[in-house]
Amino acid sequence: MAEFFAKFGIEQWLALISAVLAISSFFLNMRLVARQEKRNATNLKLAHDSDIIGWSDDVIGALANAQEMLAEKGVSYGEAEFASRRSAARASLSALIDRGRLFFPNRADATHGADKEAGYQGHRQPVLDVLVQAYTTIDKSGGSPGPDRAAGEALLKQRRLFVAEVFKTVDPVRRGETIRELAA
Repeated sequence: MAEFFAKFGIEQWLALISAVLAISSFFLNMRLVARQEKRNATNLKLAHDSDIIGWSDDVIGALANAQEMLAEKGVSYGEAEFASRRSAARASLSALIDRGRLFFPNRADATHGADKEAGYQGHRQPVLDVLVQAYTTIDKSGGSPGPDRAAGEALLKQRRLFVAEVFKTVDPVRRGETIRELAA
């Protein structure tokens, strides 16, 4: 083998070095591309999680406001005002449920809801089921004078279930670790 290399002239050595550099560069480039693709996928997931967090912030605020509305009925505002406040709370939550369908689309089922529009076919995901339950709680609340403590407690439980479902999706612990890794 030494004899083979001893016969090499300057052109052959330059060609050999160029080939080794080209191969090394190719593998280094492949590694960098793979790393960049992983980073892009991670950034996409983080952006999606941020959108879900923004939406869930709006939902949590709407549920907290509805809970406060139920607690203050007949105390901070009159009984006559409750119907319009409840209507506004239902409208707000209904819009948030529909926005949530963009993050948590119904699970496909060829028979369930086949006659409905595309976004409503199939089965709702648990995170939206909780919000529909909260909507029903608000809708049925306020039948007797004064604060509706039972509905307020139900709404608190539903809000906690909602946060738990979003937590499973976004996983703030994993998210924080990922952000720290990207920042390093």
